[in-house]
Amino acid sequence: MQCPEGWKRFVKCAEKCTDMFLPSQEVDFTAFIQSVTFCIIITGFYEVDPGTLSPIDVASMTNALNRHSDYASRQSSLYPSELYAMRERFCRWVGSRRASQALETILPAYESMWRLVAVTLAYANGNQHMHNAFLDFSENPTQKQFRSFKVKNTQPSVEAIINEALRLHPPMRHIVRKNRYPLWKRLFFAPQEMVDIGAVHRSCVYGERLETFEAMRFYPQHQHPVQMQLLAFGHGGLSCVAEEWAPIAAALIVAKVIDRVDDVGFVLAGRAFDAGVDRNMRTGWDGWVVKKKEKGVVSPPTFLVARSIRTS
Repeated sequence: MQCPEGWKRFVKCAEKCTDMFLPSQEVDFTAFIQSVTFCIIITGFYEVDPGTLSPIDVASMTNALNRHSDYASRQSSLYPSELYAMRERFCRWVGSRRASQALETILPAYESMWRLVAVTLAYANGNQHMHNAFLDFSENPTQKQFRSFKVKNTQPSVEAIINEALRLHPPMRHIVRKNRYPLWKRLFFAPQEMVDIGAVHRSCVYGERLETFEAMRFYPQHQHPVQMQLLAFGHGGLSCVAEEWAPIAAALIVAKVIDRVDDVGFVLAGRAFDAGVDRNMRTGWDGWVVKKKEKGVVSPPTFLVARSIRTS
């Protein structure tokens, strides 16, 4: 998938999956993003034909995955009947031999990916420079395009936009690793060290205006450039295996949603988004919808752009 041809196939897959879930009238924003993201993950990484997936089945699966995440946070688990239904669908989609592995792989990928896609779309909505950057990347999905700053280096790259979304809203809030003390010292210290990623990401090593979405902070020649690698996917030996491909995959999903929900056929509507609020990214989307645009109706100026947002 890391080669350009692999990402071009992923773009086509993302396009098909996005089209599948565009509403006839109106749909809840998170339900739309969750279904699109799950569909893209399972078709893009397990070579499932999108045409074989029922939107109702996909919605049932994302609801079950959401409940699984909620129960896991409370150290509980799904009912056996729900787990059986999930496995049955995976067996039907990817085959019985790959079902267990697919379930273990897709759950964490889905949980972190849909939230990253949703929050990035919220920041990009109403910002033409960001829209153009994502659309350019979907046309040319290469590392060079991903990292290319725009308008004579005055506007952020797609990578910088994704990084700033990850800085403010990391999918992992904490990372745990074994301590590095010599054996004789381990008797006196905890066996593991925990790092609060959210707190680190809002510290001075990431520049100034830390509660503001300012993607240009990742430009190397910025007045106050980032001085530390993001911890959004962990660090060192406990880094997430998705660290290399997940930001690119999320960016291409964002690009295809922007391409399709383009304020011509479909529009994204919701409440103002504030970067300074440490919100629950699973549930803090009340009032956000994707809806079909009525012919002849001119959309009012968007009010979705974050109140605390800067890109230059």
